[in-house]
Amino acid sequence: MKKELDVVAALIKKDGKFLLCQRKEKDRYGLLWEFPGGAVEAGESLKVAIEREIEEELGIRVGATDLMEEFFDEDENLKIRIFLFKCIIKEGAPIPRECEAFGFFDLNQIESLDLAPADRKILTHLKKILPE
Repeated sequence: MKKELDVVAALIKKDGKFLLCQRKEKDRYGLLWEFPGGAVEAGESLKVAIEREIEEELGIRVGATDLMEEFFDEDENLKIRIFLFKCIIKEGAPIPRECEAFGFFDLNQIESLDLAPADRKILTHLKKILPE
């Protein structure tokens, strides 16, 4: 039986571009790009998890406003359920605390990044729901 993991991801938009992070080299899917976030801890609500994860990863305080979509990903060892939240920056400017790098990208730029597998699914969804 595969381990199951709940993960939260943030959709943070600034000046028409979305915030993405590059995973640390030693991490699973090292150096691939992703929408920031991470694992939900036991007993933690999804909104608390995304706000905590973004502060840990990027040093900014965000507010999770809407659950936009739920995605599923799976490999040989793990089933992952990803909750994508629309978030707004409440305080601070991003710094790469728990990631290699970060940047703000439009959808076309994101398409050219080397994305983690689950984040490809998020990008495909965004391209369907967002205007060009």
